[in-house]
Amino acid sequence: MSIKQQQVVDARNNGWSYGQINKEFGVAKSTAQGWVKKYYEGVSITEPVGYVNDNLQKVKPSKFKKTEEEILKFLQELAPITLPKPVKPSVKTLLSDYAVVFSDLHFPMQCEKSITILLETIRQLKPSTIIINGDSCDILALSKYPKDIMKNYNLLEERVEYQKFLSNLLEVSGGAKIYETNANHSSGGPESRLRRYLSERIPELGCLPEVMEALSYENIFLGEFKDDIEMVDYVDLNGLYVMHGTTVRKNPASSVLGEVERFRASVMMGHVHRMGSVCMRQPSIGEREEKQLFGYEIGCMCDMNPVYASSPNWTNGFAVIALGENTFGVELVPIVDGEATIAALGKTIKA
Repeated sequence: MSIKQQQVVDARNNGWSYGQINKEFGVAKSTAQGWVKKYYEGVSITEPVGYVNDNLQKVKPSKFKKTEEEILKFLQELAPITLPKPVKPSVKTLLSDYAVVFSDLHFPMQCEKSITILLETIRQLKPSTIIINGDSCDILALSKYPKDIMKNYNLLEERVEYQKFLSNLLEVSGGAKIYETNANHSSGGPESRLRRYLSERIPELGCLPEVMEALSYENIFLGEFKDDIEMVDYVDLNGLYVMHGTTVRKNPASSVLGEVERFRASVMMGHVHRMGSVCMRQPSIGEREEKQLFGYEIGCMCDMNPVYASSPNWTNGFAVIALGENTFGVELVPIVDGEATIAALGKTIKA
């Protein structure tokens, strides 16, 4: 190496820029770079960039090379994969029974399109259980709430309309067990509209069993179908308690949440005419085991524009429940403009 080349290399190593080297030694930048590169070729050296302090230098890393063993290992990771035949897990598949639950028909203010879809669903699905979840009849003639003065509401009309429906229901039910739950409008329980009316108007006769039997909800409203329908407070479907419900809160699913919290059980309810669901986990503590709780509001089957409410936040619909040995699966079926898609059937039904 010549003296000038050594001077350039030494100057560069001392932190000089190629501009300074050019000015001091008259060596072009590209030439100086070539000399430095050749001198340090294959050697890890301090290579300053721009103007740097004498004691601040960057180390140029040496070129990394993988060994043959490392390359082979890498290629093996990219080789085609041959997996052993998976072991099929042992499972038990059971055919589900079905239950259909609907609520709040409020005869004579029923929604005929919703009823048509409901009956066709029952005819095709062939459920083992059918639950009329309360307020089947409105008993509007006995109501204290304001009514349309242009229309005459009477109990005979309600009875006729409801019993026509029951006749159609029994025809498509295929022998299913049919329940009706007690509720605040229908039924003969102390909370019902009929029972309250009789208690106020004929309290003296209410103590006579034969009078109350003759004027019972079953005799008056179920009529010839009273032996085909069992009146109950609730139905237990594998731990899902179907009841009409009493809690009323503002938002969808908030009412049934109140029932779930009250009973500490899974609940399906009507009453609020809305549709929604909620789930909550009850953690284990002490000897109490962990529990998953579910709540469902199943909508209504009545006219969405009744005489006693203005633009209510209601939803037409019903529920289909698949029943296993000890489990249940719920499908909420909304009805919109006379049309509903039922997943359990894999069909859409239009009325």
